[in-house]
Amino acid sequence: MGQVLPLTLHLHEYPTATAALGAAESVFLDALRCWVAGMRQGSDPLVQLREHMTRAGVPDAANSVDYLMQVIARTARWQVDIRCAQCPYLSRDERRLLHAAALAQAGEVGRAEEVLRAGMLSTLGAEFAIGPLEGLGELLIGAGLVFPRRAPEVGRHPADAVFEAWAPTLPVTSVH
Repeated sequence: MGQVLPLTLHLHEYPTATAALGAAESVFLDALRCWVAGMRQGSDPLVQLREHMTRAGVPDAANSVDYLMQVIARTARWQVDIRCAQCPYLSRDERRLLHAAALAQAGEVGRAEEVLRAGMLSTLGAEFAIGPLEGLGELLIGAGLVFPRRAPEVGRHPADAVFEAWAPTLPVTSVH
């Protein structure tokens, strides 16, 4: 007679340091930071983003990231914390976006939308953000870049409380 052992899947939590990220996560995070850097410099972020994504082997993904970031800039509930390219740490908002991207790539679109809606975007913004996240996920898979499965953060961000939606004006900035 056989013995049934419970299968427990241990998912690692999202790291707080960029050095602990996987390849797909690093490409995505660098793309987010590249886009914000372009906006801060007052230039078209898509130019730098295309160069970055070409170096990563997924040039077509630049458009998905650009559209995603435009949606975030227009529908965010608060000022989204995207750090500078040299920062060795991840912000809570960056970890949220990594989690949503991983869920979208894994086909868990409803959960990805829920993470965005509960975390940082308006309901409509979360709906609009899913398309580019799915497209980005597919393009990354085509380049052999798969997001690892990680556990979502246990704690909630204080800004997750109920409040009025706020749409930042472009460019998106963050003090860092």
